[in-house]
Parts: sequence; structure tokens; C-alpha cells
Amino acid sequence: MAPWRVVVAVLMLLVPLRASADPAPSDRAAAEALFRDAKQLFAKKRYAEACRKLEESQRLDPQGGTLLNLAVCHAREGRTASAWVEFQEAMELAKQAKRGDRVRLAGKELAELEKKLARLTIDVPSEARVHGLTIQRGGESVGEGAWGTAVPVDPGVAVAISASASGYRTWRTEVRVSPAEQKTLVVPKLEKLPAAPPPPRGDPDPKGEKGSGGGDSSRIVVYVAGGVGVVALGVGGYFGLRALSKKNAAEEHCDGQKCSQQGLDLNDEADRSATVSNIGFGVGLVAIGVGAYFHLTEPTAKERPAPAKSAKVRLAPSIGTRSSGILLSGRW
Repeated sequence: MAPWRVVVAVLMLLVPLRASADPAPSDRAAAEALFRDAKQLFAKKRYAEACRKLEESQRLDPQGGTLLNLAVCHAREGRTASAWVEFQEAMELAKQAKRGDRVRLAGKELAELEKKLARLTIDVPSEARVHGLTIQRGGESVGEGAWGTAVPVDPGVAVAISASASGYRTWRTEVRVSPAEQKTLVVPKLEKLPAAPPPPRGDPDPKGEKGSGGGDSSRIVVYVAGGVGVVALGVGGYFGLRALSKKNAAEEHCDGQKCSQQGLDLNDEADRSATVSNIGFGVGLVAIGVGAYFHLTEPTAKERPAPAKSAKVRLAPSIGTRSSGILLSGRW
């Protein structure tokens, strides 16, 4: 493929990506209206209201000019750290757009802000640096490389600081920094959490499952057998009705001893359904009988022996072509 064709192909791929990033006309219109309202509020020195509108305008339609105005607004509002970051971003955009006036304005404002910046240093001494330590400032993670570095923060705003590590109690605090103040917060050594208590002695099951006596295993058999019996009887009843239905349908296609192919097929289906029905009823009756036996022979509370090993009872139906039953196995 020729080089110019490769370039054209790449540009064609980039077109929809750029278009999808462009704001919708309605967003642009809303952003412009918010920007105009913000300018009027700013002129009246209602900085907090003006900043909120500029923030929304920039969100809807990001523009270098809006960002620069937002930085100025935040600076007047007293949010010096936010303004400091925004002025630097606006300056870079202005350089790319070759807007010298905006570059000069951002540079002048940054020089003024440097004198007013409130800075917070998070100091983590060596004894506090446990394995897996995580520091968060304002809900955002602070990497180890940023520990001990003075970072600008908005003055007067409560900054939530937390330190956590696996196996230790999480430490939390809030700190406020005054305008132009340089504050250092020292993270203390985290308190170790108590070790988990060992399982009590004499309990054969570490998960806390207590052993069952003969009465418990009998009840399990009763419940399982009863459930299997009810289900099996339901299956037997369903296939019994199905066998009758197929048999009646087959008679419509038979004349004496002669049946059409459809009649023969319906007879076969009726026979299969009848077989399943018989097996279902057989399994159901046996299961209910087993359950009744264990219920009637269950020992009373006085007759039950002391709990020993956990009873493991397994009850399963056995269905064959000509027979059915219940398989009972377990350990008492």
C-alpha cells in the first residue's frame, strides 16, 4: 500500500473520534449562556456563584478562555490551589494557540498566587512505613513519591487524610491550612489489629458446625425422604396423566387391532409415560415410607446419646427400567 494511502486511512479513522469528542450544539449553547452569566456575577464580585457557572460551562464545552476565566475566579474566591493548577493548564493551551495575551495574564496571576499558596506536607517517618501502607488525601491516593513534598491545597478547606494497611487499624484525620501557611502532617505508626482468636478446644469442626446425635440424623432423613417422596409423586402424577392423554389420542388413529403410524407412535409415547409414572409413584411411596419409619422410630430427647461425630446422611432415588427405590447411606 502506498504511503499516502496509509495516511488517508489513518485520517479517516480519526475523524469519528474527533467528532464524538465535540460537544453537542445544545451543550455549546448552554455553556455560552453560563459563561455570560458568570461574567455578570464576577463583575458584581459574587465570586462563588460565578465560579460554579464557569465550572459547568467548562464541563459542557472545554475552552482555553473559559479555563483561564475559571482560574481567575477561583483565585478571587480564595481557592488558590485550584487556581494555581488551572492557570498552568491555561498557560499551556495559550502557548499552543499562540495567544500571548493569555500567556502573560496567566504568568502574572501565577506569580501573585505563589505568595498566597497554602501548602500541606504529609510526612511518613520510617517507623510508620509498614508493609502495604496506603495514604489518601481528600479521597485520592498519595503515592510514596509524594510523601514529604509540600503540595498546594485550597486554604480553609478541611482535607481528609487517612493511612491504612492490612492487619492495622486505619488512621484518619482532617486538617485545615490557612492562606500562605506551610503545614506538615506527620502520620503516626499504625496500631496493629489483634490476632483472630483460635477456634475453641473440643470443637471437632473448625467452621463451627456442631456434631449431631442420632436424633438429628433421623430428622435429616425424614426431611430428605419426605421431599424426595413429594417430588416423585408429583412426577408420577404428571406422567400418569400424560399416558392417559396419549392413549386416548392413539385410539382415534386405531381401528380394532390396526393402527396408523401416528397411532403407533402415540401408543409408544403412552407406554413410556406410563413407565415413568409407575417408577415415580414407586419412588414416592418408598421415600415417604422411609421418612415415616424414621419419624416413628426417632428417639426422644432423653434417649439421644451425647453429641459425637457429625452425622452424614445421604438419601438418593434409584430409578431403573423395571425397578425403583431409595438408596440410604451415611455415617452415624
